[in-house]
Formats: sequence, C-alpha cells, structure tokens
Amino acid sequence: MRLLPTIAMIAMLQFAGAAALADDDDDRAFTRVQFDAQAMQEVDNDSMRATLFVETEDSSPSGASSRATHATNDTLRQLQADGNLRVRTGNFRTFPVSDKGKITGWRARSEILVESKDFAAASAAIASASGNMQLSRIEFFVSSELRDTVEDVLSDEAIAAFLAKARKISKGFGATEFEVAEASVMSQGGDAPLRPMMAAMASDAAAVRPEFSGGTTRMSVTVSGVILIAR
Repeated sequence: MRLLPTIAMIAMLQFAGAAALADDDDDRAFTRVQFDAQAMQEVDNDSMRATLFVETEDSSPSGASSRATHATNDTLRQLQADGNLRVRTGNFRTFPVSDKGKITGWRARSEILVESKDFAAASAAIASASGNMQLSRIEFFVSSELRDTVEDVLSDEAIAAFLAKARKISKGFGATEFEVAEASVMSQGGDAPLRPMMAAMASDAAAVRPEFSGGTTRMSVTVSGVILIAR
C-alpha cells in the first residue's frame, strides 16, 4: 500500500473555506461524514523474476564457497550477455553439515535473480543455465512503469467515485452542497506474487524448456475522506 501523488488533487477539490469550517464553533453547524470509494482492475503481469541457485559441498568452507562462486560467475557471464534480461546476484551463504552433532563437511548456496518482460527469453535463459544452477522459484508481477500508468487511471476513477458518493450522501441528508474536509489516496496490488508450483525444478530442465504464463494481479486505488454537510 502506498500514498499516491494525486492526494494533492483531492485536497483541492471543493476545499475552499474548509480551514474555517474546521473551527470548533463553525463545525457544530456541519455534519461530518467519513467514507471511502474504490476503483480496481485486473492487470496482466508483464514481468517475471526467477531465482536460480546452486549448492555445493566440500570438506572445508573455502572449498564449498569457491565451487559455488565459480558456478555463479559462469552463469552470470552467460546470462548478462542477453540484453532481454536483468541479472543480479542474490543470497550467498556457507554453513556446516552435521551428523549427530559433529561437523562432517561444509555446504555453500549461491543465488542469481533474473528479471525480464520477455517470458520466452527468460525461459530460454533458465534452460541454458540448468547445467550450473537450478530454478528455485518464479514470481510474476506488474512492472513499475505499468503500475504507475494503471494507478493514474484508477486514481481518477476513485476520485470521481468518491465525489459521486459524496453528492449522494449529501442528498440523503437533504443538502445540495458539501465540502471535502480531508482525504487520502492509497493504492494496493502490483507486487510480485510467488508461484510456489514452480519451486525446486530439477536440474534436467535443460531437456524440457519451461513455459510461463504470468497471470494477473488485482490493483486498486482507495480514496478515504471526510466531507462536511451543512445542517
């Protein structure tokens, strides 16, 4: 949930004289009504993020770490050559392997995060990287560019719905006018939903190239506020 810049627009809507109305004496002449209005839309997820990982074992922590680093670096160089991908390193850790309380070896785990709007390119990259790293999980989400565009539209719709509701409420109280005393505009949705069914793909992914369907994300903008209605 985040506050949208369009709150400034709401603050200006029919807001003239609201500061004076907030005075205790004047406020007694008005009925304060608090409510909200919402606009929502199902948006196609246009981006994906895949987490690739490698786990290595060795008798020493440096040995396990070195092997994991080597596999990670090789995969990074391979994936960074594709201009359709955004690639960065993820978590890296080394930890002991124990048996009955005794350390018997060391294991290292390294991750790479791959983001793309081109699902086919991402699928090919995951398949080509399967010789060094496996797929841990996949996420589909709405890109920041698309999210901003959709939020702009939903903000206008939510503001219009708020004002329409305000007019209806005012009419119900027998008034023809109202003033917006306070308002806030908040958005929800657009974050990356995890697709657990894609977790832990086996290293034989090179033989079967995965096909991805991004699905949709429900995005919404809510306008909450208070109007003043003359009694």
